Amino acid sequence: MRSRGASTMVEVKGLLKETDLGAEPKELPYPWLLKELSRQTLERRPRYDYRGRSAEEVRTRLQAVRRNLRRFLGLAPRALPVRPTSVVERLAVQFDGFSITPVALERGAGWHITAHLYVPDGLTQPAPAVIHVHGHSYEGKHGAAYARRCRGLARKGFVALFVDFPEAGERKGTGHALWYPVLANMPVQGILVQDNSAALTYLAGLPFVDEKRIGVTGSSGGGNQTVYLCAADDQLAAAAPCNAPAFISEHCNSGSGAYCHCEAVPGITGAGIEYHDLLAAFAPRPLRVFAGIHDPLFPIVGARRAVVEADAAYRGLGARDRCTIEEHYCEHECPDEFRQGVYQFFEHALKRPGDLAAADGEGDDIDMSDARLLALPERPRDFLAISDLYRRRLQAVKPKRVNSVQLNRLLGRAQRSAAVKSIGRFDDRLWARIALLTGDGASLPLVIRKGQGEFVTLAIADAGKAEALKLARGSGSVASFDWRGQGESAPPEGSWWSQRAAHYTSIGGEPLPGGRVTDLLAVTHWLRDDGSRLDKIIAFGGEACLLACLAAVIDPNLSRLELYGMPRTFADAPGLSQHMSFTAWAPGLALITDIPQLLASVGKRAKVKSWLKPGKEVWREGSD
Repeated sequence: MRSRGASTMVEVKGLLKETDLGAEPKELPYPWLLKELSRQTLERRPRYDYRGRSAEEVRTRLQAVRRNLRRFLGLAPRALPVRPTSVVERLAVQFDGFSITPVALERGAGWHITAHLYVPDGLTQPAPAVIHVHGHSYEGKHGAAYARRCRGLARKGFVALFVDFPEAGERKGTGHALWYPVLANMPVQGILVQDNSAALTYLAGLPFVDEKRIGVTGSSGGGNQTVYLCAADDQLAAAAPCNAPAFISEHCNSGSGAYCHCEAVPGITGAGIEYHDLLAAFAPRPLRVFAGIHDPLFPIVGARRAVVEADAAYRGLGARDRCTIEEHYCEHECPDEFRQGVYQFFEHALKRPGDLAAADGEGDDIDMSDARLLALPERPRDFLAISDLYRRRLQAVKPKRVNSVQLNRLLGRAQRSAAVKSIGRFDDRLWARIALLTGDGASLPLVIRKGQGEFVTLAIADAGKAEALKLARGSGSVASFDWRGQGESAPPEGSWWSQRAAHYTSIGGEPLPGGRVTDLLAVTHWLRDDGSRLDKIIAFGGEACLLACLAAVIDPNLSRLELYGMPRTFADAPGLSQHMSFTAWAPGLALITDIPQLLASVGKRAKVKSWLKPGKEVWREGSD
C-alpha cells in the first residue's frame, strides 16, 4: 500500500512539474463559453404566463408588448402604418389565370421597394389578399420557389403582393445582413417592418382588394418578418408564419443555425418579451404557425411551446383555437403539402361567399427572368442604401460626453459583474498563467510575461492575447488576456457562435461589448488586487481600442491608454467591416455619444497612436 501511495505521489508531482514554456504558453480551449453566457442572458428574465389571466390583464400586457416592440424596432410610437410616398406600376404581364404587375414603391425619397402584384383573372368583388415576404434567397421575387407560392395563392383566388427585401432582386446594393445599424437603434428588422407596412398600405388601397381581409406569410427569415409585422402593424387579418417561430431561448439552446442580422431585435427578451408574446400580440386574429418537425434551425419543441403559451393569451381573450400550429415531416423547407396547408388556412380565414373558387394546382413555372417583370428597368439615381439611412439618422443626433452610469445602463452591465477571482495559477521562470472568473461567469485566461521593473503593461488586441503579446514590446512585464469569445474561448470554426452570441446577448439586453468591457475591468481589478502596478493599457485594433475607451469612462481610475487603430466616428461604421468585427457595436451607443466625445470623457489618459481609415462598404457581413 505504501509503495502504491509513493508511486502516486511521484505521478502527481510529475503532472504539476511543467517545463519552461518560453514564448508560447500552451492554450486550453474552452469553445462553448459564448453559448453558455448567451443562454444565461436569455433565461435571466422569466417568461410571462398568460394562463389564468383575465381578458383585461391580457389586453394590458399585449398593449405593452406592441408598444415596446415598436421601440426596440427603432420606430416612433405612431410610425405605423407607413404610407408609400410614391407608387409606379408597370404594365401587367398575363399568365395562365392571373397577371403579374411589377410595382416600385418609395418610402421617403430615394428608398425604393420593389414588388410583384399577382392578380387573379375574373374578380367580381373586392378580393382577399396576402402579402408575401421572403427569406434569405437573394433572388427575391424572381426566385422560382417563392414565385410558385405566390402563383398558388393567385390561382386560389387571392391577390398576392410579393415584396423584395433590401439587397434582394432589384434592390441589390441596399445592404441587408448588417449589424452596425443597431448603433443608431435602427435594426434591419425595423427597416423591414416599415417597408412591409408601406407595401401593405399600398395593397389595402387597391380597388379590387378588400382591405379588411389581408393576410401575411413568409418562410424562414420571411417567417420572422411575418411575426414582427403582424405584431407591430394593425392592418392585417390573418398570419401564417413558416419555418421560423420558436422561442429565442430554444433557438439558442438547440437550434443549429444562426439568425441573420436582420432577425435579431436588441432588447426584447431583456424587457421580458419572448416569442409567445410576439405571436399573442396578433390576438384575437387567426394565426397559424407552419413548422417542419425535423427543422434543424428552428427546433420544433420551441415552436410548439411558443404556440401553446401564445394560445393561452388567445383563450384569455375568448379566441379559442385561433392560434394553432401545423406540423409537417420536413426539414427547413416548404414541400407541396406544406404550401397546400398555407393555402387552406387562408381560404378558411379570409374567404367569404362570392370570392373566386380555387383552381387545381399551382400551375406551371414561369420564366421569372422576363424583362417585362422588372419593377425598376433603370436604376434611379437617388437609390439609397441602408448606410444612407444610418448616416441620415446620425445627422439628427447631437453626441455628448457620457458618464459611467449612462454607459453601464446602455451596455447592460451590473457593477458586480466585474467582480473577479482566480480559479487557477501556474508560474514558471518566464510566465505567470492565471485563470480568472468574472462575476457574470466568464472564464478569462490571463498571462503575464515577466520582465524587469515593477510596472505591468496590459496589452489587448482584436486577434487575442497571442497577437497582443507579439505587438507589445519592451523589457517590462506585459500582461494580456482573451476576452469572452476570443482566443482560448473562441467558438468552434464554422459554428457562427460569435455572431449568435452578439445577437442573443443584445436581444437579452446585455450586449456582448458590455460583457467584454466587464472582462477588461475584471482583469485590471485583479492585477491591482494582486499587487501589480498597472502602468498603461495598450490596445491594438478597432474593437480593442473602443472597449478600452468604454472601460476608461466607466472606471476613472483606469490606467492611461495607448490606442493603435481607433475608429474616428461611428458614422464610419459602414466602411469599417474590413477592420472591425460587428461584435464591437453596442446597440444605441451612437445615439448618445461618438468617438470624439468618448475620448474627451477619458481625457488626457487616452493617447491615439493611429486611426482607422474606412474602406469599401459591404452589404452582407453576417450569416444569412
